[in-house]
Amino acid sequence: MNRTTVRIRTFLILPLAALLFLSGCISASRLLEKAEQSWSMGFYAEAIQEALDSYEKAADKNKNQSEIDSAENFLVERFPQFNENLSKQAENQLKGTDSDKEKAWETYQQLVNVNSRVGNSMASSFLSTEDFSAELRNAKDVAAQIKYVKALELMGLDERSSYIEATGLLLSINDLVSGYRDIGTLLRTCYDEGTLIVAFSDRNIYFNYDTDKNGDSVEFSSEIDQVSRDFIERNDYPDFLKFITAGSVKSAEDAGAVLFVDYQGDIGIKSEVIDSYLSSGTLTWKRTYEGTPTLLVTRIGDTRNEISPVSLGLSQSVTVEFYPVKYDTQSITGDMYYNQFNNSAWMADQLNSARVAMDFDDWSATLVVWAEMQYGGVASFLSSADVSSSEGNQVLPIDEDVYKETQKFINKTLPDFLEFSDMDVETSLIDEMFDGFLSKSGVRELLTNLDG
Repeated sequence: MNRTTVRIRTFLILPLAALLFLSGCISASRLLEKAEQSWSMGFYAEAIQEALDSYEKAADKNKNQSEIDSAENFLVERFPQFNENLSKQAENQLKGTDSDKEKAWETYQQLVNVNSRVGNSMASSFLSTEDFSAELRNAKDVAAQIKYVKALELMGLDERSSYIEATGLLLSINDLVSGYRDIGTLLRTCYDEGTLIVAFSDRNIYFNYDTDKNGDSVEFSSEIDQVSRDFIERNDYPDFLKFITAGSVKSAEDAGAVLFVDYQGDIGIKSEVIDSYLSSGTLTWKRTYEGTPTLLVTRIGDTRNEISPVSLGLSQSVTVEFYPVKYDTQSITGDMYYNQFNNSAWMADQLNSARVAMDFDDWSATLVVWAEMQYGGVASFLSSADVSSSEGNQVLPIDEDVYKETQKFINKTLPDFLEFSDMDVETSLIDEMFDGFLSKSGVRELLTNLDG
Protein backbone atom coordinates (compact mmCIF):
# COMPACT_ATOMS: atom_id res chain seq x y z
CA MET A 1 0.00 0.00 0.00
CA ASN A 2 1.32 3.48 -0.86
CA ARG A 3 2.52 5.05 2.38
CA THR A 4 1.90 8.59 1.17
CA THR A 5 -1.86 8.20 0.99
CA VAL A 6 -4.66 5.79 1.82
CA ARG A 7 -7.28 7.50 -0.25
CA ILE A 8 -7.70 4.60 -2.63
CA ARG A 9 -10.36 5.53 -5.14
CA THR A 10 -11.50 3.90 -8.33
CA PHE A 11 -11.78 6.26 -11.27
CA LEU A 12 -13.44 5.45 -14.53
CA ILE A 13 -11.08 6.74 -17.19
CA LEU A 14 -12.88 7.98 -20.26
CA PRO A 15 -10.58 10.29 -22.19
CA LEU A 16 -13.34 12.70 -23.18
CA ALA A 17 -11.18 15.79 -22.77
CA ALA A 18 -8.42 14.29 -24.87
CA LEU A 19 -10.86 13.28 -27.56
CA LEU A 20 -12.42 16.74 -27.65
CA PHE A 21 -8.98 18.30 -27.95
CA LEU A 22 -7.94 15.93 -30.71
CA SER A 23 -11.17 16.49 -32.57
CA GLY A 24 -10.25 20.14 -32.96
CA CYS A 25 -6.96 19.22 -34.65
CA ILE A 26 -7.79 16.08 -36.64
CA SER A 27 -9.93 15.82 -39.73
CA ALA A 28 -13.33 14.11 -39.70
CA SER A 29 -12.04 11.24 -41.85
CA ARG A 30 -9.03 10.72 -39.58
CA LEU A 31 -11.30 10.65 -36.52
CA LEU A 32 -13.39 7.96 -38.17
CA GLU A 33 -10.26 5.95 -38.91
CA LYS A 34 -9.37 6.16 -35.22
CA ALA A 35 -12.89 4.99 -34.35
CA GLU A 36 -12.45 1.94 -36.58
CA GLN A 37 -9.10 1.16 -34.92
CA SER A 38 -10.53 1.56 -31.42
CA TRP A 39 -13.46 -0.69 -32.24
CA SER A 40 -11.19 -3.40 -33.68
CA MET A 41 -9.16 -3.38 -30.44
CA GLY A 42 -12.26 -3.67 -28.28
CA PHE A 43 -12.29 -0.07 -27.06
CA TYR A 44 -15.96 0.34 -27.84
CA ALA A 45 -16.70 3.43 -25.78
CA GLU A 46 -13.75 5.32 -27.28
CA ALA A 47 -14.82 4.20 -30.77
CA ILE A 48 -18.32 5.65 -30.38
CA GLN A 49 -16.90 8.89 -28.95
CA GLU A 50 -14.50 9.26 -31.88
CA ALA A 51 -17.24 8.48 -34.41
CA LEU A 52 -19.45 11.13 -32.79
CA ASP A 53 -16.58 13.61 -33.05
CA SER A 54 -16.15 12.70 -36.72
CA TYR A 55 -19.86 13.13 -37.47
CA GLU A 56 -20.18 16.44 -35.62
CA LYS A 57 -17.03 17.85 -37.19
CA ALA A 58 -18.09 16.90 -40.71
CA ALA A 59 -21.62 18.24 -40.25
CA ASP A 60 -20.53 21.41 -38.45
CA LYS A 61 -17.91 22.30 -41.04
CA ASN A 62 -20.29 21.56 -43.94
CA LYS A 63 -17.86 19.00 -45.27
CA ASN A 64 -18.64 16.82 -48.24
CA GLN A 65 -21.58 14.52 -47.76
CA SER A 66 -19.48 11.38 -47.97
CA GLU A 67 -17.74 12.16 -44.64
CA ILE A 68 -21.08 12.79 -42.96
CA ASP A 69 -22.55 9.59 -44.39
CA SER A 70 -19.54 7.49 -43.39
CA ALA A 71 -19.67 8.65 -39.76
CA GLU A 72 -23.46 8.23 -39.65
CA ASN A 73 -23.27 4.69 -41.06
CA PHE A 74 -20.63 3.75 -38.47
CA LEU A 75 -22.81 5.04 -35.62
CA VAL A 76 -26.04 3.46 -36.93
CA GLU A 77 -24.31 0.08 -37.15
CA ARG A 78 -22.04 0.16 -34.11
CA PHE A 79 -23.93 2.13 -31.45
CA PRO A 80 -26.58 -0.56 -30.89
CA GLN A 81 -23.78 -3.15 -30.85
CA PHE A 82 -21.97 -1.06 -28.25
CA ASN A 83 -25.00 -1.08 -25.95
CA GLU A 84 -25.55 -4.80 -26.49
CA ASN A 85 -21.91 -5.81 -26.01
CA LEU A 86 -21.26 -3.76 -22.91
CA SER A 87 -24.57 -4.58 -21.23
CA LYS A 88 -23.85 -8.31 -21.71
CA GLN A 89 -20.34 -7.77 -20.36
CA ALA A 90 -21.74 -6.05 -17.27
CA GLU A 91 -24.30 -8.83 -16.73
CA ASN A 92 -21.58 -11.46 -16.94
CA GLN A 93 -19.42 -9.51 -14.50
CA LEU A 94 -22.27 -9.49 -11.98
CA LYS A 95 -22.41 -13.29 -12.26
CA GLY A 96 -18.66 -13.73 -11.80
CA THR A 97 -16.25 -13.53 -8.90
CA ASP A 98 -16.25 -10.73 -6.34
CA SER A 99 -13.47 -9.08 -8.32
CA ASP A 100 -15.63 -9.19 -11.47
CA LYS A 101 -18.67 -7.89 -9.62
CA GLU A 102 -16.69 -4.92 -8.31
CA LYS A 103 -15.94 -3.89 -11.92
CA ALA A 104 -19.50 -4.17 -13.28
CA TRP A 105 -20.41 -0.64 -12.25
CA GLU A 106 -17.56 0.74 -14.36
CA THR A 107 -19.01 -0.97 -17.43
CA TYR A 108 -22.47 0.43 -16.71
CA GLN A 109 -20.93 3.84 -16.14
CA GLN A 110 -19.49 3.71 -19.66
CA LEU A 111 -22.92 2.84 -21.01
CA VAL A 112 -24.55 5.74 -19.14
CA ASN A 113 -21.89 8.24 -20.18
CA VAL A 114 -21.87 7.33 -23.87
CA ASN A 115 -25.67 7.18 -24.12
CA SER A 116 -25.85 10.56 -22.41
CA ARG A 117 -23.48 12.10 -24.91
CA VAL A 118 -25.32 10.55 -27.86
CA GLY A 119 -28.61 11.90 -26.54
CA ASN A 120 -27.15 15.42 -26.37
CA SER A 121 -25.41 15.25 -29.74
CA MET A 122 -26.39 16.00 -33.34
CA ALA A 123 -26.57 12.23 -33.89
CA SER A 124 -29.62 11.93 -31.62
CA SER A 125 -31.78 12.55 -34.70
CA PHE A 126 -30.98 9.07 -36.02
CA LEU A 127 -29.80 7.12 -32.93
CA SER A 128 -31.94 5.73 -30.10
CA THR A 129 -30.39 5.78 -26.66
CA GLU A 130 -30.96 3.40 -23.74
CA ASP A 131 -31.21 4.18 -20.02
CA PHE A 132 -28.82 2.14 -17.87
CA SER A 133 -29.04 4.34 -14.76
CA ALA A 134 -30.96 1.75 -12.73
CA GLU A 135 -28.45 -0.96 -13.62
CA LEU A 136 -25.62 1.41 -12.70
CA ARG A 137 -27.10 2.06 -9.25
CA ASN A 138 -27.55 -1.66 -8.66
CA ALA A 139 -23.98 -2.44 -9.77
CA LYS A 140 -22.63 0.25 -7.44
CA ASP A 141 -24.59 -1.26 -4.57
CA VAL A 142 -23.13 -4.68 -5.36
CA ALA A 143 -19.56 -3.30 -5.44
CA ALA A 144 -20.17 -1.34 -2.25
CA GLN A 145 -21.45 -4.44 -0.46
CA ILE A 146 -18.38 -6.48 -1.45
CA LYS A 147 -16.00 -3.72 -0.34
CA TYR A 148 -18.00 -3.26 2.87
CA VAL A 149 -17.57 -6.92 3.85
CA LYS A 150 -13.85 -6.75 3.09
CA ALA A 151 -13.50 -3.60 5.20
CA LEU A 152 -15.20 -5.27 8.16
CA GLU A 153 -12.93 -8.29 7.83
CA LEU A 154 -9.86 -6.05 7.85
CA MET A 155 -11.08 -4.11 10.88
CA GLY A 156 -11.58 -7.43 12.64
CA LEU A 157 -7.83 -8.08 12.41
CA ASP A 158 -7.38 -5.17 14.84
CA GLU A 159 -4.02 -4.08 13.42
CA ARG A 160 -2.95 -0.60 12.41
CA SER A 161 -2.17 -1.64 8.84
CA SER A 162 -5.56 -3.36 8.49
CA TYR A 163 -7.41 -0.27 9.76
CA ILE A 164 -5.52 1.83 7.23
CA GLU A 165 -6.35 -0.56 4.39
CA ALA A 166 -9.99 -0.68 5.51
CA THR A 167 -10.10 3.11 5.37
CA GLY A 168 -9.19 3.01 1.68
CA LEU A 169 -12.04 0.58 0.99
CA LEU A 170 -14.53 2.66 2.98
CA LEU A 171 -13.56 5.82 1.12
CA SER A 172 -14.01 4.04 -2.22
CA ILE A 173 -17.45 2.86 -1.03
CA ASN A 174 -18.40 6.44 -0.28
CA ASP A 175 -17.38 7.39 -3.82
CA LEU A 176 -19.74 4.73 -5.15
CA VAL A 177 -22.67 5.27 -2.78
CA SER A 178 -22.42 8.38 -0.65
CA GLY A 179 -23.26 7.73 3.00
CA TYR A 180 -23.49 3.98 2.53
CA ARG A 181 -24.74 2.26 5.70
CA ASP A 182 -22.60 3.18 8.72
CA ILE A 183 -19.33 3.94 6.93
CA GLY A 184 -19.15 7.32 8.67
CA THR A 185 -18.89 5.56 12.02
CA LEU A 186 -16.56 2.90 10.61
CA LEU A 187 -14.26 5.54 9.14
CA ARG A 188 -13.99 7.32 12.49
CA THR A 189 -13.12 4.01 14.13
CA CYS A 190 -10.45 3.28 11.50
CA TYR A 191 -8.88 6.72 11.88
CA ASP A 192 -8.98 6.47 15.69
CA GLU A 193 -7.44 3.00 15.74
CA GLY A 194 -4.96 3.60 12.94
CA THR A 195 -3.67 7.02 14.01
CA LEU A 196 -0.42 7.28 15.95
CA ILE A 197 0.50 10.28 18.09
CA VAL A 198 3.99 11.76 17.98
CA ALA A 199 4.86 14.27 20.70
CA PHE A 200 7.42 17.04 20.34
CA SER A 201 9.08 18.68 23.30
CA ASP A 202 7.87 22.16 24.23
CA ARG A 203 11.49 23.19 24.81
CA ASN A 204 12.54 26.37 22.97
CA ILE A 205 15.76 26.33 20.94
CA TYR A 206 17.48 29.48 19.73
CA PHE A 207 19.90 30.76 17.15
CA ASN A 208 22.02 33.33 18.96
CA TYR A 209 23.24 35.87 16.41
CA ASP A 210 26.32 37.96 16.95
CA THR A 211 27.32 40.26 14.11
CA ASP A 212 29.60 43.27 13.97
CA LYS A 213 26.55 45.50 14.31
CA ASN A 214 24.25 43.74 16.74
CA GLY A 215 23.34 40.61 18.63
CA ASP A 216 19.99 38.87 18.44
CA SER A 217 18.27 35.58 19.18
CA VAL A 218 15.77 33.77 16.99
CA GLU A 219 13.59 30.96 18.36
CA PHE A 220 13.40 28.16 15.79
CA SER A 221 11.75 25.23 17.58
CA SER A 222 8.71 25.31 15.29
CA GLU A 223 10.91 25.16 12.19
CA ILE A 224 12.94 22.14 13.30
CA ASP A 225 9.73 20.44 14.46
CA GLN A 226 8.19 20.96 11.02
CA VAL A 227 11.21 19.46 9.25
CA SER A 228 10.90 16.44 11.55
CA ARG A 229 7.17 16.10 10.92
CA ASP A 230 7.66 16.25 7.17
CA PHE A 231 10.26 13.48 7.43
CA ILE A 232 8.02 11.28 9.59
CA GLU A 233 5.05 11.78 7.25
CA ARG A 234 7.12 10.83 4.21
CA ASN A 235 7.92 7.52 5.90
CA ASP A 236 4.50 6.73 7.32
CA TYR A 237 0.82 7.34 6.55
CA PRO A 238 0.24 11.11 6.76
CA ASP A 239 -3.53 10.74 7.23
CA PHE A 240 -2.88 8.53 10.25
CA LEU A 241 -0.52 10.74 12.22
CA LYS A 242 -1.22 13.28 14.92
CA PHE A 243 1.43 15.64 16.27
CA ILE A 244 1.22 17.20 19.71
CA THR A 245 3.45 19.16 22.09
CA ALA A 246 4.41 17.72 25.48
CA GLY A 247 6.65 18.78 28.33
CA SER A 248 8.11 15.37 29.09
CA VAL A 249 8.07 11.69 28.21
CA LYS A 250 5.50 11.17 30.98
CA SER A 251 3.09 13.80 29.65
CA ALA A 252 3.57 12.43 26.12
CA GLU A 253 2.74 8.94 27.40
CA ASP A 254 -0.35 10.26 29.21
CA ALA A 255 -1.51 11.75 25.88
CA GLY A 256 -1.16 8.38 24.15
CA ALA A 257 1.94 9.23 22.11
CA VAL A 258 4.18 6.47 20.73
CA LEU A 259 7.21 8.72 20.32
CA PHE A 260 8.69 11.73 22.15
CA VAL A 261 11.02 13.95 20.12
CA ASP A 262 13.17 16.37 22.12
CA TYR A 263 15.65 18.88 20.69
CA GLN A 264 18.19 20.41 23.07
CA GLY A 265 20.99 22.97 22.90
CA ASP A 266 21.19 26.44 21.44
CA ILE A 267 23.34 27.47 18.48
CA GLY A 268 25.64 30.46 18.34
CA ILE A 269 26.43 32.07 15.01
CA LYS A 270 28.61 35.10 14.60
CA SER A 271 30.41 37.16 12.01
CA GLU A 272 33.52 39.28 12.29
CA VAL A 273 35.97 41.36 10.30
CA ILE A 274 39.64 40.72 10.94
CA ASP A 275 41.20 44.01 9.86
CA SER A 276 44.92 43.66 9.24
CA TYR A 277 45.03 46.13 6.40
CA LEU A 278 47.53 48.54 7.92
CA SER A 279 49.82 45.85 9.31
CA SER A 280 49.74 43.23 6.58
CA GLY A 281 47.50 44.50 3.78
CA THR A 282 44.70 42.00 4.32
CA LEU A 283 41.09 42.09 5.38
CA THR A 284 39.20 38.88 6.32
CA TRP A 285 35.44 38.43 6.48
CA LYS A 286 34.55 35.40 8.60
CA ARG A 287 31.46 33.80 10.07
CA THR A 288 31.23 30.79 12.36
CA TYR A 289 28.56 28.41 13.60
CA GLU A 290 29.10 26.88 17.01
CA GLY A 291 27.20 24.60 19.34
CA THR A 292 26.21 20.98 19.81
CA PRO A 293 22.47 20.64 19.24
CA THR A 294 21.15 17.25 20.31
CA LEU A 295 18.16 15.17 19.31
CA LEU A 296 16.73 12.73 21.84
CA VAL A 297 14.05 10.35 20.53
CA THR A 298 12.19 8.06 22.95
CA ARG A 299 9.87 5.22 21.95
CA ILE A 300 7.38 5.30 24.75
CA GLY A 301 6.09 1.72 24.52
CA ASP A 302 9.42 0.07 25.29
CA THR A 303 11.25 3.17 26.63
CA ARG A 304 13.92 2.70 23.99
CA ASN A 305 15.70 5.95 23.27
CA GLU A 306 18.41 7.23 20.98
CA ILE A 307 20.45 10.40 21.38
CA SER A 308 22.23 12.08 18.48
CA PRO A 309 24.45 15.14 19.06
CA VAL A 310 25.67 17.18 16.09
CA SER A 311 28.75 19.34 16.56
CA LEU A 312 28.59 22.34 14.26
CA GLY A 313 31.96 24.08 14.69
CA LEU A 314 31.80 25.37 11.11
CA SER A 315 33.32 28.45 9.54
CA GLN A 316 33.41 30.31 6.24
CA SER A 317 35.86 33.05 5.37
CA VAL A 318 37.11 35.20 2.52
CA THR A 319 40.43 37.02 2.86
CA VAL A 320 41.09 39.97 0.56
CA GLU A 321 44.79 40.61 -0.05
CA PHE A 322 45.48 44.17 -1.18
CA TYR A 323 48.65 43.77 -3.24
CA PRO A 324 50.11 47.32 -3.15
CA VAL A 325 49.89 47.65 0.63
CA LYS A 326 50.81 44.07 1.46
CA TYR A 327 54.00 44.17 -0.56
CA ASP A 328 54.67 47.88 -0.03
CA THR A 329 55.09 48.59 -3.73
CA GLN A 330 53.17 50.18 -6.53
CA SER A 331 55.15 48.26 -9.10
CA ILE A 332 54.44 44.84 -10.63
CA THR A 333 56.16 42.76 -13.28
CA GLY A 334 54.88 42.45 -16.83
CA ASP A 335 54.00 38.83 -16.19
CA MET A 336 51.86 39.83 -13.19
CA TYR A 337 50.23 42.60 -15.19
CA TYR A 338 49.27 40.48 -18.20
CA ASN A 339 48.52 37.19 -16.43
CA GLN A 340 47.03 38.46 -13.18
CA PHE A 341 45.94 41.98 -12.37
CA ASN A 342 44.84 42.91 -15.87
CA ASN A 343 43.63 39.42 -16.80
CA SER A 344 39.87 38.93 -16.59
CA ALA A 345 40.07 35.11 -16.53
CA TRP A 346 42.45 35.13 -13.56
CA MET A 347 40.26 37.58 -11.69
CA ALA A 348 37.07 35.63 -12.50
CA ASP A 349 38.67 32.40 -11.24
CA GLN A 350 39.55 34.05 -7.94
CA LEU A 351 36.10 35.54 -7.64
CA ASN A 352 34.48 32.16 -8.27
CA SER A 353 36.58 30.60 -5.49
CA ALA A 354 35.50 33.35 -3.09
CA ARG A 355 31.84 32.77 -3.92
CA VAL A 356 32.25 29.04 -3.38
CA ALA A 357 33.72 29.74 0.06
CA MET A 358 30.56 31.64 0.95
CA ASP A 359 28.33 28.76 -0.10
CA PHE A 360 30.07 25.86 1.65
CA ASP A 361 30.82 25.21 5.29
CA ASP A 362 34.44 24.92 6.44
CA TRP A 363 35.66 26.69 3.33
CA SER A 364 37.94 29.65 2.85
CA ALA A 365 39.40 31.56 -0.07
CA THR A 366 41.86 34.36 -0.75
CA LEU A 367 41.11 37.11 -3.21
CA VAL A 368 44.20 39.07 -4.40
CA VAL A 369 43.31 42.51 -5.77
CA TRP A 370 45.09 45.56 -7.15
CA ALA A 371 43.31 48.01 -4.88
CA GLU A 372 43.42 50.09 -1.74
CA MET A 373 41.09 50.20 1.23
CA GLN A 374 39.32 53.51 1.77
CA TYR A 375 37.67 54.84 4.92
CA GLY A 376 34.56 52.85 5.88
CA GLY A 377 35.87 49.55 4.58
CA VAL A 378 35.30 50.32 0.89
CA ALA A 379 37.71 48.82 -1.63
CA SER A 380 38.87 51.23 -4.33
CA PHE A 381 40.47 49.53 -7.32
CA LEU A 382 43.47 51.27 -8.90
CA SER A 383 43.09 52.32 -12.51
CA SER A 384 46.72 51.83 -13.50
CA ALA A 385 49.89 50.05 -12.47
CA ASP A 386 53.62 50.73 -12.66
CA VAL A 387 54.79 47.79 -14.75
CA SER A 388 58.51 46.95 -14.74
CA SER A 389 60.31 45.31 -17.66
CA SER A 390 63.83 44.88 -19.05
CA GLU A 391 63.25 48.09 -20.99
CA GLY A 392 62.27 50.06 -17.92
CA ASN A 393 59.04 50.93 -16.08
CA GLN A 394 55.86 52.17 -17.71
CA VAL A 395 52.42 53.05 -16.38
CA LEU A 396 49.74 50.80 -17.94
CA PRO A 397 45.98 51.00 -17.47
CA ILE A 398 43.98 48.37 -15.58
CA ASP A 399 40.88 47.50 -17.58
CA GLU A 400 37.75 48.36 -15.57
CA ASP A 401 35.96 45.25 -16.82
CA VAL A 402 38.62 43.07 -15.16
CA TYR A 403 37.74 44.16 -11.64
CA LYS A 404 34.18 45.49 -11.97
CA GLU A 405 32.43 42.37 -10.61
CA THR A 406 35.10 41.87 -7.95
CA GLN A 407 34.62 45.42 -6.73
CA LYS A 408 30.86 44.82 -6.39
CA PHE A 409 31.56 41.57 -4.57
CA ILE A 410 33.84 43.18 -1.97
CA ASN A 411 31.80 46.34 -1.42
CA LYS A 412 28.31 44.80 -1.44
CA THR A 413 28.23 40.99 -1.26
CA LEU A 414 30.74 40.53 1.57
CA PRO A 415 28.98 43.00 3.89
CA ASP A 416 25.76 41.05 3.26
CA PHE A 417 27.72 37.92 4.13
CA LEU A 418 28.54 39.43 7.53
CA GLU A 419 24.87 40.18 8.20
CA PHE A 420 23.78 36.71 7.02
CA SER A 421 21.49 38.43 4.53
CA ASP A 422 22.84 36.26 1.72
CA MET A 423 21.17 33.13 3.12
CA ASP A 424 18.26 31.81 5.10
CA VAL A 425 20.29 30.89 8.16
CA GLU A 426 17.53 29.00 9.93
CA THR A 427 16.65 26.86 6.92
CA SER A 428 20.25 26.17 6.00
CA LEU A 429 21.36 25.13 9.48
CA ILE A 430 18.17 23.23 10.31
CA ASP A 431 18.60 21.08 7.21
CA GLU A 432 22.25 20.49 8.08
CA MET A 433 21.42 19.67 11.70
CA PHE A 434 18.63 17.28 10.78
CA ASP A 435 20.83 15.44 8.29
CA GLY A 436 23.38 15.10 11.08
CA PHE A 437 20.79 13.71 13.48
CA LEU A 438 19.65 11.15 10.90
CA SER A 439 23.20 9.94 10.35
CA LYS A 440 22.73 7.88 13.50
CA SER A 441 20.92 4.72 12.42
CA GLY A 442 19.08 4.32 15.72
CA VAL A 443 17.46 7.74 15.40
CA ARG A 444 16.50 7.11 11.78
CA GLU A 445 14.97 3.76 12.73
CA LEU A 446 12.80 5.29 15.47
CA LEU A 447 11.56 8.09 13.21
CA THR A 448 10.82 5.83 10.22
CA ASN A 449 9.32 2.83 12.00
CA LEU A 450 6.61 4.16 14.30
CA ASP A 451 4.86 0.80 14.48
CA GLY A 452 7.93 -0.66 16.21
